[in-house]
Amino acid sequence: DHFETVRKAKDGRLIDLSVTVSPVKDASGAVIGGSKIARGITEQKRTAAALAAQEEWFRVALGSIGDGNIASDPHGRVTYMNNVAEALTGWSNDAANGKPLAEVFHIDNERTRQRVENPAGLVIRSGQVVGLANHTVLISRDGSERPISDSAAPIMDATGHVLGVVLVFRDFTEQRRAEEAMAEQREWFETTLESIGDA
Repeated sequence: DHFETVRKAKDGRLIDLSVTVSPVKDASGAVIGGSKIARGITEQKRTAAALAAQEEWFRVALGSIGDGNIASDPHGRVTYMNNVAEALTGWSNDAANGKPLAEVFHIDNERTRQRVENPAGLVIRSGQVVGLANHTVLISRDGSERPISDSAAPIMDATGHVLGVVLVFRDFTEQRRAEEAMAEQREWFETTLESIGDA
């Protein structure tokens, strides 16, 4: 059998161990003893705990950002989405996990209705931060559309190797309405001025 346990050393320190216990058999197959192999794994446990704490810190940090954010691996598969991204895309983090980013983050050009290349692919190829062009709409899982602004950035290790991509995006609907209202007012004002006969 194989299991992990904690034992106390002679000096009182607690040590994490990986233990394997096996029967020792004679030539006829009868058990004549036991063999136990214990290997210290305290450092691996500490490293794993530190990594888990760091991952949790990053998840909490990303989750607290007011914009939608989605992280992917270097192959463009979703590894994390915050609550805002879930609401905007219509995908839950669990349902999206492991799916191609282009399937979860479906974006079209608002004017041409052509599919826009997913920015994650550009980031992975270039290793650079990429922003979306204007007039990009996010198509939610339920088919609803909303204009968005976004950027995508590489997640790199200390050597500059791309480990994945993080997308940060926001619903641009209210800003778009304000821009359209201003454009209508400007057009009305210009038309009104042109209709006045005096200089």
